[in-house]
Amino acid sequence: MSKKQITIIIPLFNRASLIQETLRSIQAQTSKEWQCIVVDDGSTDKSCHVVNDFAQNDTRIKLIKRDRGPKGANTCRNIGLDIANTEWV
Repeated sequence: MSKKQITIIIPLFNRASLIQETLRSIQAQTSKEWQCIVVDDGSTDKSCHVVNDFAQNDTRIKLIKRDRGPKGANTCRNIGLDIANTEWV
C-alpha cells in the first residue's frame, strides 16, 4: 500500500433518508484515499437501494448484508472490520 488509506464502516438499518447525505459527505472529503463499507442490518425500507446506486457509480463504496447474528450495529461493525483491508479504520 503506497498511500495510507482509511476504511469507513457504516452500520445501516432503515435510514434511507440519511444514508444519501452521509455518503455524499464522505465523497466530498479532500482525501480520495478511502473505502466505505456499509453493512446493512436487515433494512426494510429503500436504504439498500440508495447505497447500491452510490456503489454502482463509486467503486470505493461497498454494500454488505449482515450474514450472521446477533442483529445490531456492533455485529455490522465487526463484519466491516473483517472486510476492511486498509491501514486505518
